[in-house]
Amino acid sequence: MSRAVAKAAPTRPRETFGRDEWLGVARKALIAGGIDQVKIDRLSRQVGVKRSSFYWHFSSRPRLLEALLDHWEATNTGPILRAIDAAIAEGPGGMHRLAALWIDEREFVPAYDAAVREWARKDPAVARRVHAIDDKRIAAMTRMMKSYGYEGDEALVRARILYFHQVGYYALDLRESKARRLHLEPLYVKALLGDAKERS
Repeated sequence: MSRAVAKAAPTRPRETFGRDEWLGVARKALIAGGIDQVKIDRLSRQVGVKRSSFYWHFSSRPRLLEALLDHWEATNTGPILRAIDAAIAEGPGGMHRLAALWIDEREFVPAYDAAVREWARKDPAVARRVHAIDDKRIAAMTRMMKSYGYEGDEALVRARILYFHQVGYYALDLRESKARRLHLEPLYVKALLGDAKERS
């Protein structure tokens, strides 16, 4: 009588290349060459790791791309929202905290934003995700402007000007030293906030 052969459980690859490492490599490829460079074979060859390591963490390339968008939102939008919350708590002077986030380019990585926006031009689903994140960021900035005394559409328009100003700065690929940006920062904040006042 034959015995049923139990199905072998999948074996974790020997490589120690984890999920975060795959996301990091995919992020670098996206920034360096666009979404067409984010291919499983290409990434595997680049890091010298077998494809089996990839499939231990992601079932397919679409799952990797979905995770990459989640990562972009968490790492590039999360810091903005936290800086805005702090700016609201501190009053109009707290706007410098948000400006510092953009100038430092450590927590927020402008090249990551630019790469995802370029990807969105090729993929309607990604474009919808980017628009949703833009709306989320602008809504937070509108809330900040309201906390500084602006109301209704004026708060919205000032939030949009603030956001469009920063997106445009990166889109134009302005080349300024950090020292120059720090020198101009108080003038930008003054122009963007106008006669902002803390809400009583």
